[in-house]
Amino acid sequence: MSTTASQPVIVAAIGGREVPVHLGPGTLSQVGPLLAAQALGDGALVVVDSGIASAGEQVAQSCRDAGLRVAVEPVPAGEASKTLGELERLSRAAARAGIRRRDAVVAVGGGVVGDLAGFLAASYQRGVRLVQVPTTLLAMVDSSLGGKTGVDLPEGKNYVGAVYQPEAVVMDTRVLGSLPARELSCGFAEVVKYGLLVGGDLMEMVAGWPDLPGPDAELADLIRRCAECKLEVVAEDEFDLGRRAILNLGHTVGHGIEAAAGYHLYHHGEAISLGLLAALRVSEQHLGLAPEWRDRTMATLQRHGLPVVLDPSVQVDQVLQLMSRDKKSDGRALNMVLLRAPGDVLTHQDPDPAVVRAAVEELLP
Repeated sequence: MSTTASQPVIVAAIGGREVPVHLGPGTLSQVGPLLAAQALGDGALVVVDSGIASAGEQVAQSCRDAGLRVAVEPVPAGEASKTLGELERLSRAAARAGIRRRDAVVAVGGGVVGDLAGFLAASYQRGVRLVQVPTTLLAMVDSSLGGKTGVDLPEGKNYVGAVYQPEAVVMDTRVLGSLPARELSCGFAEVVKYGLLVGGDLMEMVAGWPDLPGPDAELADLIRRCAECKLEVVAEDEFDLGRRAILNLGHTVGHGIEAAAGYHLYHHGEAISLGLLAALRVSEQHLGLAPEWRDRTMATLQRHGLPVVLDPSVQVDQVLQLMSRDKKSDGRALNMVLLRAPGDVLTHQDPDPAVVRAAVEELLP
């Protein structure tokens, strides 16, 4: 028996279409009704992180209850699944399942599954419907929003992909209570990023956040505020040609660290934790950011189990080389995002390479 989908908490207008975000406890059961209410296709391919099969089954059952044909494809957990080979496997699975243009791909998982299944939806038969069902804090506040999808190449992270907006985003806060501590910490790195981008009371809220995941009502509010920040920016710059670059705070160095470590030593949020600290140090040197903000940020990251020291096995020269390949670099400039103060953000900055090197070296023990 199907349930009626609740009203969205946020409705973002992006690229001439509305993207509703449903946020709250128990929303996994609303995915089927949301798809069925559109009266388009009658099939759904549920792509789920193999580590959270139960959440995938809840979503699949809600689709079956709504009268949809359902196929479920698990994806091995971890960044190693974001490959062209895995994209081909899922595309062929969709074809075997009879998924057609008006049917849907439903991504159930963290950022890896969201990126991979999102690119599948964007490319399979030149585009099918997409519903993002993020199950990690990182995916809820960041990667499931804004339409960026893609896979990695050995040469760089997210080098092949598309901007493709979902038909809906469904966030069930209940799933966060079952996440391992490391996954919650990784998501909190992106929350810290939003605190720095927005400043003011959001920064103070983040700095004073209790043990993760935190109180239910306050957690939903924190996720909503981060999501609103991202969606407001994306609505102005869907294809990342201008203001959307602010969302990359900490990511230029972070992606370099992630790649230099072979995508196995650090999870994404852990690399971003280190990248934020480097970006703040460069901001001090180039824009006069008060040093207290780096100190406060370091204390917040450390308190929530995030790394603030770079593993000495990661070579600084390799980090810097990989940073030059970052998608935000134009071959002549790093295009880093830097702060004059929390909430006062500058994009497309080209800092002195010696300052950048020093900021990365400072992360070493």
